[in-house]
Amino acid sequence: MSRKETIAAIIVLTILGTSMHFVHHLPFFNHFLGYIFPVEESVMAHTKMVFYPMLLLSAYLCATRRDIREIGAPILGSLAVIPIIMAAFFAYWIFVHRELLFLDIIIYLVSMTGAVHLALRLRRSNLVRTLWPLWIVVILLIIVLTGYLTYNSPDWLIFADLG
Repeated sequence: MSRKETIAAIIVLTILGTSMHFVHHLPFFNHFLGYIFPVEESVMAHTKMVFYPMLLLSAYLCATRRDIREIGAPILGSLAVIPIIMAAFFAYWIFVHRELLFLDIIIYLVSMTGAVHLALRLRRSNLVRTLWPLWIVVILLIIVLTGYLTYNSPDWLIFADLG
């Protein structure tokens, strides 16, 4: 991807991910949309704001490059930053015991930028490209798991509504 395309991807994916946060407040929001969009203020629900935009990047790369092997790098990028987002959130949560919107935004912006850059580096890996059937399985597994855990989450802090 060119530098312009990379910057555009970061901006568009960050806007999409951020806007996902507010969909559950819209009047047309329903149970089905909750499988894709966050429905509460939990750390786990916000991982959807990283995964689904990066899934769109996967689809974009596959379509524009006409190569299914492009599917894995953005998924790996999202899987790499999700634990970092969780760790950063809980690191400051320990000290202030509440959510800090400005810090959440900074963490999200840095994470999405990092995920896109990591995905672009991983695109060059023959191993990542060769394992494209595995990434499809991983995508389906994440979709099913996040969807299920949206409405059937265990009583753990990572799933608690902290808003």
